Amino acid sequence: MRSSRLVRDLAAQVGTRQVLDRPADLAAYGYDAFGASGERHLPGAVVFPGSTEEVSAVVQVCANHGVPVVPRGAGTGYSGGAVPRGGGVVVCLTRMSSVLGIEPDAMRIRVEAGMVTAAVHRRALESGLYYPPDPGSSSTCTIGGNVACNSAGPHTLRYGTTADYLTGATAVLADGRIARLGEGGDLGVDLLRVLCGSEGTLAIVTEVVLRLVPAPASRSTVAASFAGMEPAAAAVAQISAAGLVPAAIEFLDAAALRAVARSGVDAYAPEAGALVLLELEGDPGDVAAELDAALTALASGSPSSVEHAADGPGQKRLWAARKAISAAVATVMIGKVNEDVVVPRDRIAELVATVQRVGAEHSVPVVNFGHIGDGNLHATFLIDPRRPGDRRRGDDAAARLFEAVLDMGGAITGEHGVGSVKVPFVERQLGPGTVELMRRIKASLDPRGLLNPTTKVPPAREDGGWGV
Repeated sequence: MRSSRLVRDLAAQVGTRQVLDRPADLAAYGYDAFGASGERHLPGAVVFPGSTEEVSAVVQVCANHGVPVVPRGAGTGYSGGAVPRGGGVVVCLTRMSSVLGIEPDAMRIRVEAGMVTAAVHRRALESGLYYPPDPGSSSTCTIGGNVACNSAGPHTLRYGTTADYLTGATAVLADGRIARLGEGGDLGVDLLRVLCGSEGTLAIVTEVVLRLVPAPASRSTVAASFAGMEPAAAAVAQISAAGLVPAAIEFLDAAALRAVARSGVDAYAPEAGALVLLELEGDPGDVAAELDAALTALASGSPSSVEHAADGPGQKRLWAARKAISAAVATVMIGKVNEDVVVPRDRIAELVATVQRVGAEHSVPVVNFGHIGDGNLHATFLIDPRRPGDRRRGDDAAARLFEAVLDMGGAITGEHGVGSVKVPFVERQLGPGTVELMRRIKASLDPRGLLNPTTKVPPAREDGGWGV
């Protein structure tokens, strides 16, 4: 793959300084957040285009050489979706990080795919507007990656996912052609919905138009600690029964709270068996009424403590444990297998117990946290990749978890995407008919199977699939 001709052709499109092909330089692009615990697959080259036109030119070069293309943002994904398992050229979009336009009256913003999600939040707020999708890695992940995985976050319960805010996109197809979608140009065919969540297997998104909403006038945060997950889940069920739809309902189990305490973060209720966080936002009068109703609902679970805050510093303190958890688990173990599974939300306590049992069966510690309001659990198996067999035990535990989740009527991913690590479970969840439809869509847009070939779509048994 590392042919001098290919590298020269790539450099001719973007400049020599924007192409890496030395193994020492490629090492940082052989894994994403999933592979950070030990797995590596070096690409043949990494390219940093600076515009849609340069992405188009790079893809054309790769098509001419018959070389796979793996789109990449910040590498924060937990499913191996940006890992070049089959080699090829990684197309990294981080240079493309500009705001191309913001229209406050139309409540929309146009940005390049390499823009960090938190920067979109800031630019929206500067105009008195709000971009609700907020993945846990929003300070580092990119909008293009969010579109690729249809990312969500704590505010999904009330506001929805990335797909609900994507109103336009510019994308480069597998042969290098440029397509502009949305904004009234699809003639009734919702191609944006096909593209959002396709994980770089159908096209490379280079620019997006995002819908914004008015910034909430008032916000209140509630933190409640419980003896364990059962009473916490019961209290959350009462919130739903009361007809409340908070902006967010998050939780951490006891192991997660211990990890946060060990990291040194001064967070709320470090000794609790479970912590539930609510965020209420909207007009001041509505927030006040919802706060009273939420406190009544939470009381049904006999919480050991409840606190609410309406000011920035107070809210920050209550959210501290949830914001710190991803980094905090590194104080317990240096590696992790972090899965995002979904079950009907009335079974979240059962799922937490299942994760704990699976961890014990495979001799790996576990930490649970996530979006209890919509049944999205971040089940984290802690490993030390330097220890023989640890990575395998973590992967085996995750596989057993997927089976249990599907038995419960759930889904193997909520927002991290299928990537490459969950491909073996796609047909088990969707069935052979749906998988065949996925293959046909893939073949129609990428007939040579060069775009992210080991990701998302299970290979056809007859011929080994899309270039794998």
